[in-house]
Amino acid sequence: MNVKPICVLEPQMEGVHHAPFNAALLHAIALTYEEVPITFQGFPEHIGVVRSILEQHEPGLSERIVWYAMELPKNRGVLTRWLHGQRLIRQVLATRSRVLFCSISRMQLLQLKRAMRGDDVVRAVLHGDIDRLARPVEKGLLERFLSLHRVLLLVNPAGLRYVLPGESIRRCIPEAFQDALANSGVIDHPYHFPPAAGEDEVGIEGGLIFGTFGNTGKAEMLEEVARRVRMEDETVRFHLVGFLSDAEAVERVGTFVDGATDQPISRKEFLERARTITHTLWLAPADGFRLRASGTFFDALAYLKPLVYTANAYVDSYYADAPGIGIRCETVDEVVAAILKLASDKSSAEYDAMKREMVGFRERFTPAALALRLPEALLW
Repeated sequence: MNVKPICVLEPQMEGVHHAPFNAALLHAIALTYEEVPITFQGFPEHIGVVRSILEQHEPGLSERIVWYAMELPKNRGVLTRWLHGQRLIRQVLATRSRVLFCSISRMQLLQLKRAMRGDDVVRAVLHGDIDRLARPVEKGLLERFLSLHRVLLLVNPAGLRYVLPGESIRRCIPEAFQDALANSGVIDHPYHFPPAAGEDEVGIEGGLIFGTFGNTGKAEMLEEVARRVRMEDETVRFHLVGFLSDAEAVERVGTFVDGATDQPISRKEFLERARTITHTLWLAPADGFRLRASGTFFDALAYLKPLVYTANAYVDSYYADAPGIGIRCETVDEVVAAILKLASDKSSAEYDAMKREMVGFRERFTPAALALRLPEALLW
């Protein structure tokens, strides 16, 4: 067995951002490489959140990992971030470990490519930043220099391999970048799920409540759906399990959607709202999730709230394997029709069956399941 140490590194996220993903990924790595020394490197608050999640789901596992807290950059200026990233990358490569970047910025990827030597072994997870490949490069000189388009097309060091969080993402890579990303592994987005619903879980007997998770932006599609549904059936309710992008959106949507706010809500309030809804409403343009994973999809699975969603590459790839987890709609018209049908033909048996399928399907995303497929993705 290769016992060369593994360094898992989160080079940019602070606090809770990406902590659930990183905790589940770290958990899977620890299960896969049981006899290998593992270090997790990140900013202090982020490390605290990751450790807390691990302790909640696998008590004692955090004691096996060496935790290394990095200093935060002194400011957000480009020069400061450049120097900070350069020092960080040189330091982690000097450990001679197998390195896994949980995320990486365009600037850091450029620095990594410049710094890697022939025998370095590095893996880097590419998150939503690759969504930029579907858009033109920004016009400024610095933006062009640090554009992901340019950085990806630079020669790849032999020891660098990318990791994509979804097979649908690999299929949707624009043709111009297929060769640059040819050396990529694929994993399902790992997730620590809470226990399956208990006796206190809401049912549909009291009426249907459709919730949207996270940042719902300006919510134009949500407003249209809620307005049209409530014109036909006022018993159907809509609830925000998260927030909107601005006060104007709150004023526009608040008439039809409970809990409308333009401020992020607390974790406690998020959990309370998540428990009260009966279904997850997932609305986005058809091309919106071709190159990124969807946190709302995992929220729906986590809280066992069957989906009513607009067709898109990312969720479609999983819906094809588990169509019982919700209802797929091609258009907003179909979303409205699906909600009204659910409201008029309420069936506790069908609703409970959907939730049972979600319970079974979410096993695919657990650290234990990911551990079985990680060696193929990482090629360590």
